[in-house]
Amino acid sequence: MEAINVNEKAVERLKRKIIIAENQNLKTRDKSDQQMVAWIKKQIEEEAQCYSNQ
Repeated sequence: MEAINVNEKAVERLKRKIIIAENQNLKTRDKSDQQMVAWIKKQIEEEAQCYSNQ
């Protein structure tokens, strides 16, 4: 079985970005739950894409 490498800095950056966005959205109700899920998925995909291009 192949080991999965994880970039801890990228994970922490992503977690921080998601938590800030969630807190802001809870205050403003700017995005629906589905929109937030889509935004989070997009952020994860972008981070994974950047990591795979290195």
